[in-house]
Amino acid sequence: MFFNLLLKGFIVGLSFTIPGCSGGTFAVYVGIYDRLLHAIGHIFTDFKKSMRFLIPVGIGLVAGILLFSSLMALALQANSFITIMVFIGLTIGGVPNLYKNIKGQPVGTSGIIAFIIAFLIVTVMVVFQIIQGADETGFFTFDFSTILVLFGLGVIGAISMIIPGVSGSGLLMIMGFYTAIVSNVVGKLWDVSQLGYNISVLLPFGIGAVVGVILISKLLESVLKKFPVQSYLAIIGFIIASAITLFLWIRDPASATDYAAQTPVYHIFWQYITNNVLTVIFGILGLCLGLFGSVMIVKFGAKSNRG
Repeated sequence: MFFNLLLKGFIVGLSFTIPGCSGGTFAVYVGIYDRLLHAIGHIFTDFKKSMRFLIPVGIGLVAGILLFSSLMALALQANSFITIMVFIGLTIGGVPNLYKNIKGQPVGTSGIIAFIIAFLIVTVMVVFQIIQGADETGFFTFDFSTILVLFGLGVIGAISMIIPGVSGSGLLMIMGFYTAIVSNVVGKLWDVSQLGYNISVLLPFGIGAVVGVILISKLLESVLKKFPVQSYLAIIGFIIASAITLFLWIRDPASATDYAAQTPVYHIFWQYITNNVLTVIFGILGLCLGLFGSVMIVKFGAKSNRG
C-alpha cells in the first residue's frame, strides 16, 4: 500500500512540472483524488488516518517534482513539440474512463453549463496570457511585498493544482513566475550555492500552498458528493480545454536556445509543420504513446485500489 501510494504521488508530481498539465487530473487518473480531498479536509479531525495516506503520496509527489523539473526544462528546450504531444496524450487518455463515473445518469442543462464554464475558464486564462504577453520574472528581490506575493502564488498554485484540468504550472506561466519558481528554484534545488535563496522562495510559497489546499479541499469534496454529474462534467471540461491549450506552449527550438525565448509555434504554424515533418511524425507517435500511457495509469489506479 505504501509503495502504491508513493508511485501514485510520483506520477502526480511529474505532471506539476509541465506547463498546461494538471496534477489534479493525474490524481483522478491514478484513483487517489477523492481520498486526497478527504485526507486533506479531515487532517485535523482524523490526523493519523490522513497522515498514513498523505505521507507516501507527499513523498512521491515531491520526488516527482524534483526529479522531473530539470528534465522537463531540458526536454521543452530541446523539442517542446514532441514533449507536449506526449503530455496531451497523457491528459486526454483517461477522459473516457472518467466519463464512466456519470454514464447512465441524466446530464441535464446544469451539467452542460458546468462543462462549458469549466472549458471557458481554462481557455480564457490561456488566451489572457497570450494577449497580455507577460514578461517572465527570472529571480526575486526580497522584501515584505515579495514574501506576500510568494505566499499568494502558493495559495493560487495549490488551488489550481487540486482542481483537475487546471494547471498550476500553467497559471504560474500566465502570471509570469514559471521561470522564477519552477526553472530557477525547483529545477536547481540541488545547487548548494543558491540554497539560501531557494529556501527563501520555497518557504512562503510552500506555506501558501498548504493554506490553499486546506481551504479548497473540503469545499471540493462536498461539491463532488452533492453534485457528482455537474462536477465530473466540469472536470472533463477543464481537462479537454487544458489538453487543447497545451498546443500553445509548443515553441520552435530553432528560434532560440532557451525555451522561454523560443517563438511559439502558433505564430508560424504552417512554416513549422512543413519544415519539421520528422518532428511532427515523432510528435504524433508521442501523442499515441501518451494515450497508451494514460490508459495504463488509469488501469494501474483501478487495479491497486481494488487490491
